[in-house]
Amino acid sequence: MIGVGNIWAQNHAAINFTLDQAVAYAWQHNYGMINSGKDLEVAKLKINEQVAAGLPQLNATLTYHDNVARPVLIIPGDLTGHPGQDIPVQFGARYDANLNGQLTQLIFDGRYLIGLKAAKISLEKTNKEFFKNKLAVKEQVSDAYFQVISIKESLRIVDSTLSVTKKMAIETHRIYEAGMIEDVDVDQVDLLVSNLEASHTFLKNQYTIAIAFFKFYLGLGEGDQVKLKEGLSSLIRKKQSELIKIDKFNLNQSVDFQMVKTGKDLLNLQVKLAKAAYLPSINAIVNYETQAQRNAWNFFAHDKWYQSAVIGVTMRIPVFSSGQRLSRLKQAKIAYEQADVLEKQTATQLGLEFQTAQSNYQNAETMYENKLKNRKIAEIIYNKTTEKYIQGMASSLDLLNTHNQFLNAENDYINAGLSLLKSAEKLQTLLTKAN
Repeated sequence: MIGVGNIWAQNHAAINFTLDQAVAYAWQHNYGMINSGKDLEVAKLKINEQVAAGLPQLNATLTYHDNVARPVLIIPGDLTGHPGQDIPVQFGARYDANLNGQLTQLIFDGRYLIGLKAAKISLEKTNKEFFKNKLAVKEQVSDAYFQVISIKESLRIVDSTLSVTKKMAIETHRIYEAGMIEDVDVDQVDLLVSNLEASHTFLKNQYTIAIAFFKFYLGLGEGDQVKLKEGLSSLIRKKQSELIKIDKFNLNQSVDFQMVKTGKDLLNLQVKLAKAAYLPSINAIVNYETQAQRNAWNFFAHDKWYQSAVIGVTMRIPVFSSGQRLSRLKQAKIAYEQADVLEKQTATQLGLEFQTAQSNYQNAETMYENKLKNRKIAEIIYNKTTEKYIQGMASSLDLLNTHNQFLNAENDYINAGLSLLKSAEKLQTLLTKAN
């Protein structure tokens, strides 16, 4: 496989993609995959955040005041030797500053331990979502790839038939001018050419749209050029060889089922978290403070700074919440019970999806083989009728009928091939084992 990081040989050069290369490129450049990767980064950072909550926390506070108008208190004159008088007194200095530092350490909190487990399970869930997104992008890119090559195959058939029919039309006009056939024969051949030209125009427009969607899913710009290396028949053979032995569906290896189980685990932790709300939490505290008061602004002087320090432990004990904690616990239990039901539902649903996908693939394979056989027969009939027409042994109506029969058979073959590829991709997606 080519290195998708170095896929450009030069600016604006066309990129040649096999299906596997297109999928690998999309996994790195698809818009949805880029955002999904960022979700994974966030989930990893949330674990760091949760771990840090249980590690020492240090905070510092610095405050400064300029007491422009200091508060005044009235004290009785009896205290100062002036009985019967009220003496106004200003307390404090003009300036004061305070520096406080507090170190806290979590000793015990049941919610912290549960939260740490929840963060790890959330990362696991995000990993599974990332993997599921990869599968979705793979299926999306594959379907777009199949659509492009099927239209390309239709164009090839129409263009090759148009080339032959144009030559036959020129020859028919010559025969008519020689008076050997009627004008209706000329009209019939001209009608074939006209229909084929209209089909060419239609398919060309469809091809442009299909390529645009293909580039969008890969994360390429409108001006980027792409070429698809693989054709319809080669991809069909590849898919058939990959699915020649269909594995038995393993429910526990399905990413969809694993995601449901992971969600259930998270809800179980929510129940434990609600129970942990009844437990006390314990924290150790170290507090240091230094302060100074000045009537002159000279805080950088080393004197007159007064220190204080505290070491202690705090315990928060839940006592009464008027039923709030109990209500949360009951809600968490109900949500967990719903997750249990969803798990059983998903198990049944995925089993049905596998049976349906397996049946669809087998039916599509049978239909493809039938249409392939019909296509070969229709081509033989058309070629023989064309030879007979040129030799004057078949009418223009015979030619028109066998021509339409041939194009219909080709169209049925291509649609059957497209259906086979899509059903094979769907079945492979269901059988893909989660990381």
